[in-house]
Amino acid sequence: MSLESWFAFVAATLILTITPGPSIVLGMVHSLNFGARKTLFTALGDISANMIQMLLVSIGLGVVIAASDTAFVMIKWGGVFVLLVMSVKLFRSKPTLKDHSAETKTAQPVRLFAAGFLVAISNPKALVFFTAFFPQFIDPEIRLAPQLALMCPTMAFMDFAFVMLYALGAKGLLGFLKKHPRLLNRFSGTAMMSAAGFMALAK
Repeated sequence: MSLESWFAFVAATLILTITPGPSIVLGMVHSLNFGARKTLFTALGDISANMIQMLLVSIGLGVVIAASDTAFVMIKWGGVFVLLVMSVKLFRSKPTLKDHSAETKTAQPVRLFAAGFLVAISNPKALVFFTAFFPQFIDPEIRLAPQLALMCPTMAFMDFAFVMLYALGAKGLLGFLKKHPRLLNRFSGTAMMSAAGFMALAK
C-alpha cells in the first residue's frame, strides 16, 4: 500500500468514524453512568468486535482476489454503490437513538467490555460496510496481508479514539442528540455519502 493510498484511507476513515453510531452512543451512555475512564473498556470491546469483523471480510477478499481480478473490480465499484445506498437510507430513516443504560447494571470492566463487544458484533451492517469500504484502497497487484495489516489497526485506532472523544463530551452531546434526534441520521448519512463520493473520485 502506497503512502498516498494510506492517506486517502485515513481521510475516508476519518469521515466515517466521526459519525455517531451505536457504539459511540453506548460509549456516551457508559461515560455518563460510570465515567470516561471506565468507558475505555467499552471502547476496547467495540474494537475487538470490529477486528473480528475485519478479519472475516479480509479472508473473503483474499479469496476473491485469488479467483478473479474482474470480480474484485466489480466489488470495488459495487462498494461505492452500497455506501451510497446506506447513506441515503440513513439520511431518510427515522432516528433510533437507543438508550443502553439499563443493559449494564454495574461498572465492572468485564461487563463494560462485553456490552461494547456485543453492540458492535451484533451489527450486521458492519460486515457489509467493511466489504464495501476496504476494496476501495486495496491494490490487488500487491500482497493483501501487509495492506490489511496496516488498514485494520488504523481503522480500529480511529474508531477507538472517536468513541473516547465522544465519551469525554457525553453530557452535552447526548443531550443535544436527544433534543435533535434527526440530526444523528442526517449527519451520519451525509458523512457516508461524502466518503463514497470521495472514494469514487479518487480512483
